[in-house]
Amino acid sequence: MSKENILGITLFVSVLVFNPTVAKTLKATNNIQAQQTTTITTSITNILYKRGLDEDAAREISEAFMIEDEAVFNAMLENLLQICKSITKEEVLTYLSTEALFRKNVALEQYDNLIAMVSKIKQKGPNKSMRQVLHEVAKRNSLLIA
Repeated sequence: MSKENILGITLFVSVLVFNPTVAKTLKATNNIQAQQTTTITTSITNILYKRGLDEDAAREISEAFMIEDEAVFNAMLENLLQICKSITKEEVLTYLSTEALFRKNVALEQYDNLIAMVSKIKQKGPNKSMRQVLHEVAKRNSLLIA
């Protein structure tokens, strides 16, 4: 066999061998992105299901709650959690699930909604420094919408 044939066969076999590997890598990347964008809805569904709702009803409620772009909402939530260290993601998700259950809208870009959320989570009104932090969060989150 000539060198050209050996080279051609080697190239063909390499493509066949590495093609499934590339496909699995791309599929894993897509799955990670899909998990990140559905985390809030899934978390709210799980919390409502643990509270005793039917799984389908919990899913419907959480999907209706997440009418807006979930990626933007997730970015707003991350802003809140990065700046406001006194509350945890679990506390916020529990609050969001309660609001979803009662069909209330939560706008993380509005200062008054952030104050109400922190007040309900901590069972007391925020102090002056916390209000300043929440004002900063509201300002940053409003930039994500614009």
